[in-house]
Amino acid sequence: MATENIGWASRPVISTRSRSIWRWQLVLAFSAVAIAAVVALLIPDLFTSPPYVSGMLLLIAVTLVAMALPWERLPKGLILIVPFADILAIGSMASASDNRLGFLWVFPIAWIATYYAYPWLALGIGTVTATLLVSSIASGFTAASTLRLLVIVICLGFIGTTIMIGSDRARASSRLLRRQSEHLQRTIGRLRMQEQRGTAMLDALRSAVAQIDDRGRVRATNSAYRRLYGLDGLPQGHPSRSVEYAARRGDPLAPDQMTVARAARGETFESERVWLFDPNGEWRALSMSVQRIHEDGHSDMMIVADDVTEQENAALERHSLARIVTHELRNPLTAIVGHSDLLLERDDLLPEVRDQTQVIQRAAERMQQMVAGILEERAMPSDDCDAVLDLRSVIDASVEAFGAAAAIAGVDLAQHVEGPLPLVGDTFRLRQVVDNIVSNAIKYTPRGGRVTIEARADDDGVLLTVSDTGIGIAQADLPRIFDKYFRAESARANALPGSGLGLGIARDIVTEHGGSLGISSDLGHGTRVDVRLNARRGTDVSLLASDAA
Repeated sequence: MATENIGWASRPVISTRSRSIWRWQLVLAFSAVAIAAVVALLIPDLFTSPPYVSGMLLLIAVTLVAMALPWERLPKGLILIVPFADILAIGSMASASDNRLGFLWVFPIAWIATYYAYPWLALGIGTVTATLLVSSIASGFTAASTLRLLVIVICLGFIGTTIMIGSDRARASSRLLRRQSEHLQRTIGRLRMQEQRGTAMLDALRSAVAQIDDRGRVRATNSAYRRLYGLDGLPQGHPSRSVEYAARRGDPLAPDQMTVARAARGETFESERVWLFDPNGEWRALSMSVQRIHEDGHSDMMIVADDVTEQENAALERHSLARIVTHELRNPLTAIVGHSDLLLERDDLLPEVRDQTQVIQRAAERMQQMVAGILEERAMPSDDCDAVLDLRSVIDASVEAFGAAAAIAGVDLAQHVEGPLPLVGDTFRLRQVVDNIVSNAIKYTPRGGRVTIEARADDDGVLLTVSDTGIGIAQADLPRIFDKYFRAESARANALPGSGLGLGIARDIVTEHGGSLGISSDLGHGTRVDVRLNARRGTDVSLLASDAA
């Protein structure tokens, strides 16, 4: 392989000047050879004429010299020797044929007119004229020869002048285009630098920023947005791996109520609270704002998301403090106030004791007012992981979310769910399980493949199966597939993006629900994921079905 590279590198590079000279000279030489072949058939006696033979030999010699000389290392003026030598060679050939071959002068005259100034063109036509005069003197002037001389000289003059004017215009246009191209390249360079500076400024922001067009397509994002929504390394159009919620541990937002969908409809709003469950299994509180921006004659929507998780956590701490105050202070204060009332109702209290008791009572009542002021802030709702749900609706929502991604990837996403799938559990975390498994199946299945989601209920709970015809996982990698940050060799070999966290998070969630998650795979043929979610002990599944309905 190295030898081939050396061979290519060692080949001489033919300069543009040499190629141009060869092109002009070879066109003339081939034309002369073709004419010589016709002459040999029709007028063989012409080959006995010394002027014709000498002209042909001179033309061949000039061609060989033109092909051999290193023109890129010679002065540009020496190139003129070639067309002028061609004029003399054609003149010798034409003199033997009563100037019938004089049309060949068009080639050297066109050559001179294309690349040189008017004086050189005039000199070339003058050389042709001198050659014709010598031929006419040698053969004797006649009216026909004089007319032929004038026609040839005038035609060559018009042809040369026309070509020169066209060449001058072409060169002027070329210079103009070159200047415009250089100006355009400088403008593109400046725009590229401005874009890079703008991207760097956006990436430096702590806020997540995204530009959305009227079709809901993401045109630009900064690093904070891609990191927050799990879009790093994913192709354009792939749905976010994060799920938006209206409230913490509530129900996921409907597709038409998600921030991107609302922005695509042209809705604008300021500082709306959205909860995000990110790919790492963490809750993020976002303050969402959408504004309209005008650019290049059309308008797009700009999404700005500020992470206010710390503020929400601080609010949660305040609510926790309120609960502590409720349980730890309210009851003792009530006891103090109540017993002080009982003491004040006694008739045998000494005056100084009564005064001291009233001081205690007023202080306790003031403390109760302070506690009541703290408790005015509404307490946060407690987490509820024991809700009755239908897993089928969770699967439907996930399939709807990933339908576009499957279509873009050329993967057939099929769903076979039998009846309602009642369970007791946490809706948003079970949605994360389904999303992680379906997302992996689509990502690791090549174009033309198939991902199938099947689910059914039985006496013990629900069995969910996601199978694909993707790249599969090697048997040696299966024992580590749930390890944190571990990625199978098949995924790395195919340069597919991923964090190595999704399956581990999914298994932990399933385990928290008392279920199990298993994986089987055949390298190169696909993967199957089985999720068993059991009904709670002592729970009647038929009752769950009626509740879910």
